[in-house]
Amino acid sequence: MIELRLSRVPVPKSNRYVRRRNGAVFIPPRVRNWEARALWELKNQWKGEPLKCKLSVDITLILPNRRKRDIDNMLKSLWDLLEKAGILENDNLIYEVRTVKEIVKGQEGVIIRIAEFDEKHRRSPQGPPLRQFGQG
Repeated sequence: MIELRLSRVPVPKSNRYVRRRNGAVFIPPRVRNWEARALWELKNQWKGEPLKCKLSVDITLILPNRRKRDIDNMLKSLWDLLEKAGILENDNLIYEVRTVKEIVKGQEGVIIRIAEFDEKHRRSPQGPPLRQFGQG
């Protein structure tokens, strides 16, 4: 298993780009700055070849407060970053994802754990029975 860490939570990309009349795309500084820092952090942790097998990814988002955040948009930013950093050949190799938000006052970051996807031991699509809302 590979474990990577980022010091900041992802800045969601969707709805942040503005296409200009000349066709160029304006990327806000906040997004550009996060990508540059995160790319530098990942390249300092990963020196290998891009992964080319089916993958299982476990993400822990460490959030400094309870502000509403959209997990799927943060994940899109992470997948793009993992490709840019040369860790994944393509994000379509991700077959299994588990994401957890953890609130830790005053701290933030991301823990990314990547392992080869195991068909035999994959999580069951049915999984354990879900609790009904309002039941203990």
